[in-house]
Amino acid sequence: MRDQRGSLATWTAVVMPAFILCVGLGVDFAGHATAEQEARAVAQEAARSGGQYLEVRDGRARPDRPRAERAARAFVAATHFSSAVQVGINGMITVRVEGKYPTQFLGMIGIDALRVQATGHAQVFSVIAGNEE
Repeated sequence: MRDQRGSLATWTAVVMPAFILCVGLGVDFAGHATAEQEARAVAQEAARSGGQYLEVRDGRARPDRPRAERAARAFVAATHFSSAVQVGINGMITVRVEGKYPTQFLGMIGIDALRVQATGHAQVFSVIAGNEE
């Protein structure tokens, strides 16, 4: 019989880094998914906050463009994301947020952060007596 001493240590030394990398991929990709979900929520709520600032023109409510943009930007500024806000003439408010998720394990292979981005929309409608105008 051959002496098997040390073979488990060799196997462990070879397999353990791959196992740690696999666990790290799971942790970092789950964290990235959570960060993307947060970005979507921030973008959507920022668009809604911009939709709270209205002006009435020609008997219809429309977003007050400068105030709506400021409100949406201020909402995003309270987070760790950056934003771009657009208020359309049709009452659509679009907020795009961007940020980075700092990785926990992927840094071992040179990936220090993953990009996170999302877009949120809010539409302003005039409703008079139950009818959309």
